[in-house]
Amino acid sequence: MDVRKMLAVAAAAVLASVPATAERDVADKIVAVVGDQVIVASELANQIQLLALQSRAQLKTEEEIKRFQQNVLDEMVSDRLFLLAAREDTSISVREEEIEAALDEQVTRVAGNYGSYDEFLDALAAEALTVRELKKRWRPEIENQLLKQRYIQKKLYSVSVSRREVTEFYEKFRDSIPTQPEAVKLAHILLTIQPSPRVEDSVRQYVEALRQRIVDGADFAVISSEYSTDGAGVNGGDLGYLSRDDVVPEFARAAFNLSVGDISGVIRTQFGYHVIKCEGKREDRLKLRHLLVSVPPLAEDTARTLLLVDSLKRVASSGEEDFAQLAKAFSSDDNTRAHGGELGWFAVEQMPVEFADAVRNWTAVGELKGPVTSNFGFHILKLLDYQAQKQYTLEDDYDRIKELARQDKTGRLVDEWIEELKKETFISYRLE
Repeated sequence: MDVRKMLAVAAAAVLASVPATAERDVADKIVAVVGDQVIVASELANQIQLLALQSRAQLKTEEEIKRFQQNVLDEMVSDRLFLLAAREDTSISVREEEIEAALDEQVTRVAGNYGSYDEFLDALAAEALTVRELKKRWRPEIENQLLKQRYIQKKLYSVSVSRREVTEFYEKFRDSIPTQPEAVKLAHILLTIQPSPRVEDSVRQYVEALRQRIVDGADFAVISSEYSTDGAGVNGGDLGYLSRDDVVPEFARAAFNLSVGDISGVIRTQFGYHVIKCEGKREDRLKLRHLLVSVPPLAEDTARTLLLVDSLKRVASSGEEDFAQLAKAFSSDDNTRAHGGELGWFAVEQMPVEFADAVRNWTAVGELKGPVTSNFGFHILKLLDYQAQKQYTLEDDYDRIKELARQDKTGRLVDEWIEELKKETFISYRLE
């Protein structure tokens, strides 16, 4: 089983099994020695905590947890062996901008495992972390990973597979080579339901009145608890210490212009109308509390959006306007709008539940479907391409199988290098 995959699956359970004082109590205990370097228990605990953000799966037995901990440590020892070898190779280096790009990519990848970016921030807050602090923790590991990748790439640069090796690989693993899944390539136009100006004005006036009560002496926490919507009033709207990177830009612009004790004006973000209070400052972070009232659309707002969906779908289906141009003009999805709404390829069996029914048995390339409803609004979908599920064959999929054979060969070489490094390096396990 792939160790990294297992780590991601198991991390949350192990973290839950560690007492809150564990890191402080075991911070100086050595759990492994690799050459002239040591791995301490706090590093192991920190690795577990970071991996916990990537999975919500749970291990159930003490034996599974112990096995997981040992596998984590084995992986860390192997990484340390490669890192020692990489640092000895003076021809290998990593630029600062590469580290920053890798950190941003890692944050984006982990945040994508959550339903929304706010859920990701909530998960961080539950571990008393911010995005900036998370990057600081990741930075040494990311730099080390880049160094190790360069070292391995250098070692593997000349690795190739012959046609005979590809054929032998195929014959050996024919029954275990994964099938090409049924997949669809999609584009979409997303239309969010925009509340009418009348509703916007009404909610804003309501929040302004609540703000005035606070300014006149009402307790901010009490007002937030009683009147905030969508659960924002929990603990009186207390957000704890946050950095600019932890909040959306509109919120940050208002909050980080406040001094301790100040109360903001009424601020509009994608979540609704806020009033923010600054209650403390610690370096580049502020202790904030807020009142939030969302802006619920009325039935007439939903109906108006559905009329636009029908109109755009009719125009695109008739060929009067190109779908990609309509997406650029009307879609609310900032990430895909510039590319004509293109979403890319998806395995049908892994489609989000909102889209599952729409794409099931959908093979007519160029056809439109919708509206499809999600938490983001209404979607018009276009099928750009389709591929049926099939078994890979040596005749039709030689390049794909060749790459799998190369990956298998390089994996075996990496294992051999690790064993060679272990023979040349002093290693001592001390995990209790």
